[in-house]
Amino acid sequence: MRRKRSRNPRRHPMPSRHRHASRVARGANRTDAHLRALHAIALMRREERSLRRAAARVGTTPRTVRKYARQALRKRQGTYQVIPLDELRRPMRVLTPGGLAVLDIRSSKTASRLAHYWHAVDTYLRTGDRRLLARFVGQRFRAEGQLVAFITDPHLLDRLANAGQVTFEDLYEATA
Repeated sequence: MRRKRSRNPRRHPMPSRHRHASRVARGANRTDAHLRALHAIALMRREERSLRRAAARVGTTPRTVRKYARQALRKRQGTYQVIPLDELRRPMRVLTPGGLAVLDIRSSKTASRLAHYWHAVDTYLRTGDRRLLARFVGQRFRAEGQLVAFITDPHLLDRLANAGQVTFEDLYEATA
């Protein structure tokens, strides 16, 4: 006699290897949503946009931004406004003497400094102009509980760029 298949909706009819693949995909979607939320918060700060407009601009919803970046938002008189500084976790690309590394940055102020540094590095590599790098000489920032120095030596920057370690697609790491 053949056993009837359970119609319990909680039982997953898919084999376990397929369930695992969908779990991996969900993790990637979560990471993408987190990065879009960070971009929306940055837009709210930089361009003084509303939560709804910033979320729409980066291709997400206000609900997703609230879910992943609630610490950076305050509700005032019924509308969400971004606070000036936050301590959201941001996996960001950082140049080290050994090459490119992904470190967790916990401060929006440090993340902004890193963005200015990457702009200075890009300007130097495109034009050879070292003036923007000068403000980072001897400067350090905190990442993952350690102090990390900004790389400002032109020879080291040239070596890292020639080795393909300097990329400017996005500051945030999508796989962290």
